[in-house]
Amino acid sequence: MAGLIALLVAIIGWLGPAQPYQAPWAWVSFIGMCIVDDFLLGSKDGARWGELPKVGLLAAVIVFRRHPEITVLVAVTAAPLGSLLKGQTWSTQVTATAQWVLAAVVGAATFRLVGFGDTAHFIAATAALMVVYYALGPVLSATLEARLAEITLRAAFAAQRRVAIPLEFAGVLLALAWRTPFMESAALKVADGALVTVAGIFLGFALGGRSSRVFMAGPSLPVRPLVGAGAILLLSQVTPSPLSWLLPLGLAIAAGIWGTWKRVYPVACGALGAYGNELVRAANGGRMPVEGHGTLAALGNRTDTYVLSGPHTIFAWLDDRFQLPAPFPGIASVGDILIAIGMAWFVASLMLRPDPQPLAAHEAADSEDLDDSAAVDVAAA
Repeated sequence: MAGLIALLVAIIGWLGPAQPYQAPWAWVSFIGMCIVDDFLLGSKDGARWGELPKVGLLAAVIVFRRHPEITVLVAVTAAPLGSLLKGQTWSTQVTATAQWVLAAVVGAATFRLVGFGDTAHFIAATAALMVVYYALGPVLSATLEARLAEITLRAAFAAQRRVAIPLEFAGVLLALAWRTPFMESAALKVADGALVTVAGIFLGFALGGRSSRVFMAGPSLPVRPLVGAGAILLLSQVTPSPLSWLLPLGLAIAAGIWGTWKRVYPVACGALGAYGNELVRAANGGRMPVEGHGTLAALGNRTDTYVLSGPHTIFAWLDDRFQLPAPFPGIASVGDILIAIGMAWFVASLMLRPDPQPLAAHEAADSEDLDDSAAVDVAAA
């Protein structure tokens, strides 16, 4: 009921008088980030309660502070999709959607009520938003979990509050990066990666996979190498040329060798794409060639990252030349396409891994049969 009332208030107060938003790729990206956030950090497959996205939805409130109707759109779209892709029941989908909408409406209203016209008000509004988000996130989720899972509120809250505050700060940083020219490129890459990951989740779900299998221990999930690779990529974003392309180039070569050796072909596919991107950058002075004057102009003043492709461009067939379909902006290279295929393939393959529980039960049954046979042999002797 609270979620429904919040949605009706948003429709009357925000959606009705709202003007068309000129960048649909922005809210589509946040839908993807919220789904991935819930997929990784939210409630599990069999849970009867939902949980708020730890990072994505809070960042959406701040980014779309002048268009709160977009935040409501993100919540009301991403919540049921994320719950559906985890195979949760319809009642859990309804509960999660109500909680997300309530947090989006109350959070956006709080941010606008405090105001964000200057730095002092922006900081105060952000602090108030974090308090509201904590109350409607870990506190409310713990209350629901305690009632639906029949455990104590103290135990439920102890699990829900873990790293909640640091992740809220991560959401604030994501919002600032989204609106900061210096970090906008990295934020857009995070958004692109989230959308590709959602494509992999859809593929795995359609083929009968389950989200819980992503987190199973096994050789297909190299956690430490993935964390190390992410750290190297972040480091390459703040280092000057030639390290800005040498680090990811070396990482692509290492990942390609590892993926081929271990027969983890999605990783090899993505590594091949990354190698192509860094190769064309290395051959053209550390900058990515771009087809078309208009596209290069749309990229702004990032002349240290991109250069106009021409007759003297080396490996021109690897440059950014493929126009992305609406509502996604920009263009992509052959390497970008291979990276996207590899990421989606990798996520889907993790969801499709066999469940170890039936195998363990089968092995236990075989062990019991062997024990029974041994007992019969002893009795006969």
